[in-house]
Amino acid sequence: MKIDKSKFLDGGGKPLTQSLFLEINYDENYAVYTLKDQDHEYNGKTYPSIKRLYLEMEDPTEYEFATKYLLGWQHWKRLCANAALRKHIDEWREELELKIVSQGVRDMINLTGSEGGSFQAARWLAERGWEKRKAGRPSKAEIDKRVAQDAKIREDFEGDIARMEEYRKRKG
Repeated sequence: MKIDKSKFLDGGGKPLTQSLFLEINYDENYAVYTLKDQDHEYNGKTYPSIKRLYLEMEDPTEYEFATKYLLGWQHWKRLCANAALRKHIDEWREELELKIVSQGVRDMINLTGSEGGSFQAARWLAERGWEKRKAGRPSKAEIDKRVAQDAKIREDFEGDIARMEEYRKRKG
């Protein structure tokens, strides 16, 4: 996807922030992206979903994303500092973290189910190795986040776990 980065600057040469997004400004002269989950067509033009692009990039550092889809790192920092955009960006970050953890857990499950298995992978799964937190009582936010993550992981791996249990029963 080729992005015309000249559209990212206002008349004075300053990087745009909110104006880049159709839903905030609805000004077709400036809007480049949509904040929707998927690409969105408006008045005959398709606006790429910045969320979709962010999640597809799978870049936890966000540097590659900023240089590919924006004017660069400083532009990304301006978007992150914008109160109207920050709530969206925080949600994308949370979903990306969950996506990466989910992929890692899936890879570890595949290692445990492979020929000979992997003791370290099984141990990592049993000890919930993807979670890293300091000692002490978890906050309410941490508990709520863990409940949501557990539900997502359970949903993602339900079929795999059932197949593994069935396989183990047959091997018996």
